[in-house]
Amino acid sequence: MRKLNQKQYAAFAANAKTLDSLRRNEVNYVPGVFEVTKVIVLGKEDFEKLSEDVSPEYPFLKDNRELMSADPGGLFRCLMVRTKGEQEYMLIAQGRNSLYLGYGKDCRKVNLQDVPMEHLVLEEPKAYQEHAVFYHRPHDLSDINGQNLRHPAPERQTEFRVEQVVVLADEEYRQFQETGFLQDQIFLFDYQDKMWFDPGSLCWHCVLVKGENSRDGILVESEGYCYTRYAAFAPDCGKLRLQDIPVHYEYPAKAPEQKKSRKRKVPER
Repeated sequence: MRKLNQKQYAAFAANAKTLDSLRRNEVNYVPGVFEVTKVIVLGKEDFEKLSEDVSPEYPFLKDNRELMSADPGGLFRCLMVRTKGEQEYMLIAQGRNSLYLGYGKDCRKVNLQDVPMEHLVLEEPKAYQEHAVFYHRPHDLSDINGQNLRHPAPERQTEFRVEQVVVLADEEYRQFQETGFLQDQIFLFDYQDKMWFDPGSLCWHCVLVKGENSRDGILVESEGYCYTRYAAFAPDCGKLRLQDIPVHYEYPAKAPEQKKSRKRKVPER
């Protein structure tokens, strides 16, 4: 493990969104010792774009997540992001639930001995669906997707978190959308412990119900019952945060078969 010759200190701000807020000292800082684990060099336009909105969803942050850690008041393992030919830089460290940003005017004063450097073209962050409207005791899909004029979508949307994915066969999913909301469902009974509402954070913890080939899905919170007590519509499951979320395939739905990689045959000599 590489050891620093001397400790380096910086101030970090949790969940700051712009570089200007750091430049103008408009954020609340926490002190810490920092170590740069990698230098990311962006083009001038890309650096300015990142500076305007430092989203944790940028692919390069996800790709380098293992190189970052944050211990407020302790050690910050971070990326240094700068642009070619400029000395100004940004430090980015990733904690469990927060992104920490630091700022410096002269990267030449930072110990970068043996630190790897990577030149990148900034890729757009993926836009996730973060909020949804949950309806109480909906009868069918039209009650939650805005197609029922008697139930206009409320202005207030609420945060949610998917705790379990249940995949139905496409025909079963269609029936669930049309007539299954108020019927007892075994898969909702099985995952009652994955559904609750947190009044402190105003967050719905829910089960995502979708079809094998459906793009959309239904966010369900059964409130301890076996039917859809509260539900919200998710038009695109690809925009939900589902990484590391367990998936259950309800019979007759089947998990997709993993393709076996073909081994290259070595010619005989």
